[in-house]
Amino acid sequence: MELHPISTPIIYPKNDLVKITLDSIINANLSLKEKDILVFAETVVGTVQNRIVDLNDVKEISEKASELAEKYTMDPRVVQIVLDEADVILGGVKTVLLTQKEGILIANAGADRSNSGGFTKIKLFPENLHETVFNLHSEIKEKTGINQLGVIIADSRVQPMKRGVIGVAIAVAGMEPIDDSRGKKDLFGRPLEITTRAVADDLVSAAELLMGEANEQVPIVLIRGAPVTFTDRKIMTEEMLMPREECLFMNVFKDLAAYQNPEYKKS
Repeated sequence: MELHPISTPIIYPKNDLVKITLDSIINANLSLKEKDILVFAETVVGTVQNRIVDLNDVKEISEKASELAEKYTMDPRVVQIVLDEADVILGGVKTVLLTQKEGILIANAGADRSNSGGFTKIKLFPENLHETVFNLHSEIKEKTGINQLGVIIADSRVQPMKRGVIGVAIAVAGMEPIDDSRGKKDLFGRPLEITTRAVADDLVSAAELLMGEANEQVPIVLIRGAPVTFTDRKIMTEEMLMPREECLFMNVFKDLAAYQNPEYKKS
């Protein structure tokens, strides 16, 4: 399997992401081939959607935002943005809130100051994830003539009790994101009972090593030769998610106050 970092110019709101991608692939002395996979950092996807807020424009701070800001040592304006974006706020630690957005557990509902375009700017989570990745996939296929192509929108997140962030797929098109290994036999002939492999997440974690988190300016990675199953069906983001009641961590923690009584939940 090969991974190729694709450097791009700085991407701004309303830019043509597909054109920039294809031009940047050529500039890297590469060309798209059948069964390639393109991994896009969610930052650039949100940026071209103009999902950027200036903190100076946040004038009204709710009582709940002020309360959470004091509790978790945060800028009340940032907390207000998180409240506006999150479906659920489960709790937090100093400077960050644990939220649920579109079924995904994520820090600050995806609101992020890094690579947002300025010290007072906040980049928000991309809108309409499954439609966005489907449109990216369709347009790239149309402009290149590629028949089998994977497209992944990627984010980074922390894991329970582990230091550092890893890559995670938040939307996928053109390839199966999950490999269900249940029923397959292990080395000693024992059938696997619960194992499913998060193939798209595995690929994103590898891509994140090349993307970085700072000023690397590599928002796209081309993956070639990955052992995945390509498909033409439209993949919903929900397929990669697990209900709370089936999740090992959430089930174990379900008696905690944050699970039973989240600090905030949209009605």
